[in-house]
Amino acid sequence: MKVYRNLPEIQRKERLGRRFSLTGLAILFLGMMSSFIPNWYPTPESATTELARTLQLYWPYFSFFALPAGFVCASIGSYYINRFARRRWPGRKLIERPDEVLERTLKGMDDKYALFLWSLPQASQVLVGPCGILTFATRSDKGRVQAHGDKWREPFSIGRIFTVFAREGVGNPRQEIEEQANKLRQFLGQYESEVNLADIPIDGAVVFLNDEVELDLQNPSAAALRSDQVKTFVREKARQVKLQTSMLRAVTRYLEEHSNYTTVEEE
Repeated sequence: MKVYRNLPEIQRKERLGRRFSLTGLAILFLGMMSSFIPNWYPTPESATTELARTLQLYWPYFSFFALPAGFVCASIGSYYINRFARRRWPGRKLIERPDEVLERTLKGMDDKYALFLWSLPQASQVLVGPCGILTFATRSDKGRVQAHGDKWREPFSIGRIFTVFAREGVGNPRQEIEEQANKLRQFLGQYESEVNLADIPIDGAVVFLNDEVELDLQNPSAAALRSDQVKTFVREKARQVKLQTSMLRAVTRYLEEHSNYTTVEEE
């Protein structure tokens, strides 16, 4: 299996996440400090400088603005860090990024497969092979996830309160998969040849990378997999689709030519 990875983009988004997180914490800290201003300057007369008078007059606005602004910045930072930063995963010795975990789950697939990691503008994580085209929506959080039909949710727990800034959230993975599949299909429709790449089957799955996730599935609207189920899912799709070799070569070459990868690895 060949892996086409846009490493600079992954590293850029990791740095962006850390900057947002630090900015959010700084804003929350300033908001907390502003709540002490009435104790420092109880009356306008006690403020002896222009800055002190401004703070004494407007401290409620600073304090109330800091809470939502800090929360938004911290949430954005958490989103990027969860998707792009290295970490130690439960039950594993390696420190890996989510894209590296996904790559490892597919290790051992033959050279007919190509994995595009953040190198295609239309979709973030794409596998091309005899299975057709598969897009993956990955999630890194642990805990319980319920998928009942088209409803994806994480039941409330006390522990989630203490990790509110550190969670990615399940969101709507089915919608994410469909949007990426539609973009890919439109892009493949631009291929000028007697082979119509837009006819290649495009499917997807939600992959929960954390081994400590608990899945409660009742007819989910998209395939929901643990990391140890991905390879089996791909092989089952390959038996169903059986994409022709000529079409597989054409779509792999077309995506490779239009991908913004910086490293190519053989697995």
